Amino acid sequence: MDEDEVIDVAERIFIRIAEQIISLEIKSVREVFEGWISEGEVDGETIELLMPEGLIGGLEGIGIDDLSAKEFKYLLRVLTKPEIDNAIVLEELLQIMENLGLYDDED
Repeated sequence: MDEDEVIDVAERIFIRIAEQIISLEIKSVREVFEGWISEGEVDGETIELLMPEGLIGGLEGIGIDDLSAKEFKYLLRVLTKPEIDNAIVLEELLQIMENLGLYDDED
């Protein structure tokens, strides 16, 4: 697996997610994954987590349901943390999307 390819594919998907959120006039990235967010503890700190199935559910909810297995695998490779049961740290996803101009509604 070529890491540059993984990053390029994931970046294109993040851009697509941002464009879809903007076109649907959704208020925040957090809103897309509402209902899928859970809390977990890492190093004594409570953080918000998103499991891969929550990522799928949120993306399907905004109409992104045509990612190939390879695209989804690459996206998960960028986002998931093996040390916390392959969960996605929501704050990291929000940071990525903020770099694309979408801000968390709680900020």
